[in-house]
Amino acid sequence: MRLHRVLPLVLVLLQVAFLTACQPPLDVTLASSSERLPSPAFLVDEPSQDGGPPRYDVIRVVTEEGKTVWHVRALSFGGTRGRRIVYGEAPDGFETVEPAQPLQTGRLYSIGVSGEGSGALRFVTGQDGSVRPEKA
Repeated sequence: MRLHRVLPLVLVLLQVAFLTACQPPLDVTLASSSERLPSPAFLVDEPSQDGGPPRYDVIRVVTEEGKTVWHVRALSFGGTRGRRIVYGEAPDGFETVEPAQPLQTGRLYSIGVSGEGSGALRFVTGQDGSVRPEKA
């Protein structure tokens, strides 16, 4: 990969890492191993809540180049939220900042969730429409 393509994604990940140094982590995963385009689902868990609902106020999905393709935020900050997020569907109590753009096949994306806690997941869309976590 070229530096100009990697640098924005690295900066987003560093920002998430910096923010998580002061906040409890959120675990962001795919909702299942069979998630597919156009609207994969994700699960958010906050281990520090001992099974309680996670605390987050912002959801943002960015491309490998750092371009935002979906961004929503809570109407009132500081509450607990549902665990399940579906790409392109603003959860109850959220407003759309940047409408969802179609996810393209064969691309790398990152979903970041932040608020009281924060976390992220990098995921790849396959040529067949499958969605899977990026391999480390």
